[in-house]
Amino acid sequence: MGQIEGHHGWLLRSLTGAPFRDDLGRKGWFNRISHAQPHIVQHLRLKIVGWPKWSRPMRIAFLSDFHTGSHSGDVARLSAIIAEASSFAPDIVLFGGDYVNMQLFGGGRVPPSTIAATLARLEAPLGRFAVLGNHDYSYGERDVADALERHNIAVLSHSRLTTQFENHSVDIVGVPDAHVTRSEAYTALAGILPNTPTIVLAHDPFWFAHVPAGPHLTLAGHTHGGQIRLPGVGIITNASKAPLRWSHGLIHEGRRYLYVTSGIGTSGLPLRWGVPPEYGVLDVAGA
Repeated sequence: MGQIEGHHGWLLRSLTGAPFRDDLGRKGWFNRISHAQPHIVQHLRLKIVGWPKWSRPMRIAFLSDFHTGSHSGDVARLSAIIAEASSFAPDIVLFGGDYVNMQLFGGGRVPPSTIAATLARLEAPLGRFAVLGNHDYSYGERDVADALERHNIAVLSHSRLTTQFENHSVDIVGVPDAHVTRSEAYTALAGILPNTPTIVLAHDPFWFAHVPAGPHLTLAGHTHGGQIRLPGVGIITNASKAPLRWSHGLIHEGRRYLYVTSGIGTSGLPLRWGVPPEYGVLDVAGA
């Protein structure tokens, strides 16, 4: 972790009162003004050249940017979202980071252990895999990662693993964080095999620029889809070095695909405008 990020993380952690200990995520008087909007489920069907032609598509549940506690009733809300996602019977579950709520005001300080226990209710035969986001680093990298791993959610940090679906291999590469670009991330992405179907689980869509050509699918969050979309203007910022066109939705460039979710929670303020919360269910097979 760089010196600047380390100082920023220490300051934010101090101001928010970490470590968090409120399993209910109470909001106090903010409870009246911080209700979450109804979420949507983005159900995408992708046929990617170079992926196996299975008897049925591989189903991926992808959820990111929880910021659990950023809204009133967020613990119950997250439980309901996880129950709904379970109903889609995913083959694999991927979590894109920013599990904790580091908003400076409004309470909702849900500990990582409570969040991880809820996420672990979403089961899949190929397993559950996660990367950390910049807010998780600010809270405490090991605190969040340990909570996830205690609940059998594997945390990928600039690393690659291989899973099998119907006797065909698919690689998963995890690239965490958002505020610091680490040499390990470039190394992990450069090591992607050109002809092996690969899912790049990245907190920040910035890393799509460094995914090599090939049958690769990048899943990212961090941007919240811009969080606020002004009528006639669109989004103004995505809090990323990624171009605005990579802020939300499905992007297809060459043989590579990128899906950026708007996420479940909010940061800064518990406010969205024109960009509802969401998670993704992706059915992926060979073309």
